[in-house]
Amino acid sequence: MPDAVLLEWEGVLADTGSARRDALLRALADEGVLWTAAAYDACCGGLDVRAAAAMALARVGRDDPTLADIVALRAGRAFMEWLGRGFVLMPDVPELIEAIEHRTRLAIVTRAGRAETEIALRLSGLDRSIGIVVTADEVTDLPPAPALYERALAQLARSRPVHADRVVAVVRAPAAVSAAQAAGIRTVDSLAGIAGIAEPV
Repeated sequence: MPDAVLLEWEGVLADTGSARRDALLRALADEGVLWTAAAYDACCGGLDVRAAAAMALARVGRDDPTLADIVALRAGRAFMEWLGRGFVLMPDVPELIEAIEHRTRLAIVTRAGRAETEIALRLSGLDRSIGIVVTADEVTDLPPAPALYERALAQLARSRPVHADRVVAVVRAPAAVSAAQAAGIRTVDSLAGIAGIAEPV
């Protein structure tokens, strides 16, 4: 049984990626940067909203940190409004979480921000099951650097010992997979991939 299961929010617990992308594309368009969904997917997958905004602006020759902050704030606000209108969890997520939480510790490790992650957890009812939340707001080096996962391991270790090789990360974005593996953590791409840990032993 793993010492802990680390969950990415986006693409694992809920399909929020399209809404996040659309919010950023609209914020860029407000600044005259007409980017496509395909361009975003090719360049910004696995990045937090600030890094994605900076990347998009740099690609069109507007390498401006202040403008990137403005675009990121506008996109973040639009995404939070979308979350507030409600969203649907991936199939079987509540049942799988309920089964797994009685066998091991659960943590969220996400490239999303703290505010949106806490809102999403609260709206979904999963906040009662998650002990630790580590977000992009808490580290400077984002995936594929292992900083998010190393921070999660350190927080888990405060309550009792945890070994990276006995932790599983449920992630889909290639950058997040690389980050988890760089921290010495096994990865799977869905909760169903670890469903076996919830079976009686």
